[in-house]
Amino acid sequence: MQDSNTIDCNGLSPAPTVLRIMQALIGRKDSNVPLNVLVDSDCDCARLSVSLGDLADDVQLASNLRQFATIN
Repeated sequence: MQDSNTIDCNGLSPAPTVLRIMQALIGRKDSNVPLNVLVDSDCDCARLSVSLGDLADDVQLASNLRQFATIN
């Protein structure tokens, strides 16, 4: 089960993933909690973070929901 602080970007290429993350960050009510983003296991998370720029600090990327529990 996903909480409201998690978005699923599985299957999206990098450009739509960045767009989806940016859209989600704009509407967030609690900016103190990182946005969890579920991505494909072959996602280049480092490159995606660079694409997000300063917003990367507000995002946690993982390829499995269980990883979010270990990141927090």
